Amino acid sequence: MRNCVVIGAGPIGSILSAHLLKAGIDVIIVDILKERLLSIKKNGLKVKDSRSLTIGDFVVFPKKLLFSSKEIKIKPDFIFICTKAYGLMDVISEFSEISPSLPKFVVFQNGLDNEEQAAKVLGKENVLRCICNYAGGMASDTEVEIAFFNKPNYIGVMDSRIIQQAQEVAEILTGAGLETVYTDDIKKLEWEKAILNACLAPVSAATGLTMKEIMDYSPLREMVEALLLEGIKVAEGIGIKFSDNFFEFCLSYLCKGGYHKPSMLLDIERGEKTEIDFLNSRIVEYAEKFNISAPYNRMITAIIKGLEQK
Repeated sequence: MRNCVVIGAGPIGSILSAHLLKAGIDVIIVDILKERLLSIKKNGLKVKDSRSLTIGDFVVFPKKLLFSSKEIKIKPDFIFICTKAYGLMDVISEFSEISPSLPKFVVFQNGLDNEEQAAKVLGKENVLRCICNYAGGMASDTEVEIAFFNKPNYIGVMDSRIIQQAQEVAEILTGAGLETVYTDDIKKLEWEKAILNACLAPVSAATGLTMKEIMDYSPLREMVEALLLEGIKVAEGIGIKFSDNFFEFCLSYLCKGGYHKPSMLLDIERGEKTEIDFLNSRIVEYAEKFNISAPYNRMITAIIKGLEQK
């Protein structure tokens, strides 16, 4: 049996942990939110999946819940980092201090270049990148609801020596009900996901509207489309090649979101920091580096950063 650690008990990490536990994988869940973990220990972790996007509703009772990575006593096979992107380096620094022999880290986050930042500390041979295509929300400390799953998830590597481990992770996740495919082109898929997040999530955060409400309101949909086209232009400007129908694919993907609040909107509602620096702001950085115009991404970045300061 494989031993896995999931860092972060938000929606993404909770859905991942619950499915792994359901499949019989030994999982340690780590989070600084003590009340949430204590509630899960007492009442279990319930996945609400009304549309059977994975394996339907179920409840698991995790036995291993920790408040800090420093409390881990064993060397796991895989560590899934499901925190916000801005928490990546804090997580990695903890493990780099306590682990003389490093396990494999799966960066399971939104954002551009996260795995490259991790590899600067851990080494490319220890870092895998997963593009997660499901989303959800915490109905309570012990209940997570899956909002959508545009299958499959993707996993890739920067170092060909660990392709086998990446394929193994794909098999584990697929066997647990979270269909995942290995790809040799993870950077392209990383950009695809980042562009999708960057064109709708900040508009939702700025307006307070759900994905469907934005896509159904033509003036805001036009803004989403402008951000989308701009993100595609920047990606292609640095050498990323998309399919001819990528724009239409993105719009179809975004229209499937339903009345879902992206995490960036939830962050603003809670008065917390967002992942804008790893999405639109990073797109602007690339645009500046390659002398590409990106006014829409620059504007929405400024708006979200202003809301963060409010």
